[in-house]
Amino acid sequence: MDASQSTPLVSVVLPVYNGAAYLRESIDSILSQTYKNIELIIINDGSKDKSEEICLSYTDNRIRYFFQANIGLAATLNNGLKLCNGKYIARQDQDDISYKERFAKQVDFLEKNEAVILLGTRANIISETAAKFKTHNHATNSAVLRFDLLFNNPFVHSTIMFRKNSIEKVGYYNTDKSIYEDYELWSRFSQNGRVTNLPDILLDYRHHEQGLSKNTSYSENNTLYNQTVKNLENLLGKSDVLITDLAALIHGKKDVIINTPFDKFKQLLIEISSIIINEYPEDKLIVEKRLKQYIRIIESRIYNMKRRIFKNNYIRLFFLIIRNKLHLTPAKLIND
Repeated sequence: MDASQSTPLVSVVLPVYNGAAYLRESIDSILSQTYKNIELIIINDGSKDKSEEICLSYTDNRIRYFFQANIGLAATLNNGLKLCNGKYIARQDQDDISYKERFAKQVDFLEKNEAVILLGTRANIISETAAKFKTHNHATNSAVLRFDLLFNNPFVHSTIMFRKNSIEKVGYYNTDKSIYEDYELWSRFSQNGRVTNLPDILLDYRHHEQGLSKNTSYSENNTLYNQTVKNLENLLGKSDVLITDLAALIHGKKDVIINTPFDKFKQLLIEISSIIINEYPEDKLIVEKRLKQYIRIIESRIYNMKRRIFKNNYIRLFFLIIRNKLHLTPAKLIND
């Protein structure tokens, strides 16, 4: 059955700011999707280059073009969301390239999995010259992503598709410049339903210094640390020093003094995993596997912290390294 006739409309939000260099390639990748039943909402956020000329050169009636005075990325995205008519809303940036089957595969998955409210895909990372040099192979299991989102962002923004009724429930992008607007929004999604990634690589994510996010000073220092603290407090329903210490350890925040014993960190991670297992009982084993990985990460962080502390104390540093090689955990070292 033809997807354009049997499935709901997809609204694609494409913000533009001085994106002429790669804009045509990005737009073409959206218009050439095998899934045809789309509207492409392009919002030009006060560009001073030839972006508008490129946008206006298209005659495809699926394009809805808007120009506005510059207000920044998050606010521009919110304006785009308010214009969407589709059951599903997709995102793409001005310099990224969607593969032809992307929307078809995402719509098909969302139609078959009503509990999933946010869906990304894996992506290749390309350079300015379109040379591939890395791949974003983020997790695909919803329970694992619930765990990972506590500490970092396991989604490529340009690959995202979500349900319109879900964004209306969780709220739009936060325009606070002390946070990453996408990571903060995905965190709220995960608190309200299942989020996942397709295992397919369906986008080329272009990494370069003139990217849209790099041209806007919308985030400040300690952004990931602050979001991690907020996510942990929301999950655990409390705030305390142990939470902030864990976030500091995860993100290498050197200006936070950490005196917490390893066992307390381990118990906190076990408490976190228990809550997630309660939400996803069918994925108990995979969550427990992820728990072990985070415990190893904490062990490694504590070991590296101790190495910094002892860098001028050669005797203690020597014994620290020997103990680590003998697989003695930093739990036995933290209070030495």
